[in-house]
Amino acid sequence: MPNRRNIVSSANLLLIFESAGRCLSFSRAAEELGVSQPAVSHAIKNLERQLDVRLFDRLHRGVALSRAGKTFFHQVSTALDEIYRAADALKHSQRQKDVTLSVSTAFATHWLMPRIARFKQDYPAVNLRCLTTETDAVFEHEEIDLRIPLGGGEWPGYERWHFTDESVIAVCSGSYLQHAGAISTPSDLLSQTLLHLEANYTQRQDWEGWLKHHGVEMKPGGEQFSFNDYSVVLQAALEGQGIALGWLHIVEPLLTQGRLVQALPEVLTTKNPFYILAPKNNELGPAAESLRNWLITEVNESTAALL
Repeated sequence: MPNRRNIVSSANLLLIFESAGRCLSFSRAAEELGVSQPAVSHAIKNLERQLDVRLFDRLHRGVALSRAGKTFFHQVSTALDEIYRAADALKHSQRQKDVTLSVSTAFATHWLMPRIARFKQDYPAVNLRCLTTETDAVFEHEEIDLRIPLGGGEWPGYERWHFTDESVIAVCSGSYLQHAGAISTPSDLLSQTLLHLEANYTQRQDWEGWLKHHGVEMKPGGEQFSFNDYSVVLQAALEGQGIALGWLHIVEPLLTQGRLVQALPEVLTTKNPFYILAPKNNELGPAAESLRNWLITEVNESTAALL
């Protein structure tokens, strides 16, 4: 087989020829390629000299492909299309191994982290990138494959899959409960230190709504602490500073480990479930599908024993 460089000295000459043949203009080809018009003209002359054939007819205004040039252009453009498709497929296949998940800091810390080793064991080829946020604002420039929003909403422009029902309980540390006195009904919480979340998103539940559901009216006064980050609320509960609302799927590991306990047996399950979201305009790759299915399976198994 003859040395390819003895036929065409550089593949770059073929790229320039394809652009010039498609544009039928050396000037437009130069603009497209980011080079000067004389550079394109010189490259075409060099290619014609190497192939010993005239590829373009130089007209008064512009250029046209010669008969040989038309045949060669069809062959070159077809071959380049195949190369570009192969490169895009390879690039896409590599991207499909990467998946970006957006969740709250509390979810990442208390739910995801204890399970991340299991996910890596089940899907060793998937590269998981986890972004934490304390807002449900959508930033269009962020390339996020899957997100679990913190608050409620309709989420237009997103595909959605049921992740888990919203079930909320009252939680605290064992030491707090031991020294809190009698807590046997929701009304007893009015005399306790309640830990509040001041959320930067459409909040799902607060103490007023949770107590009202159980027939108790929240009254002004009483010792209360407020935080704007749910992970800090949970940390305050872990340190025995008060009683917090616990979203069951997030506090489940803390309950299982005995680091938190239920202050009361009452559970509020709303009609506002948590969803896994994915942008409709992005095709869900195999890695994202694997993560989505794994998340749903894991949360179902972890909360089933507690309800």
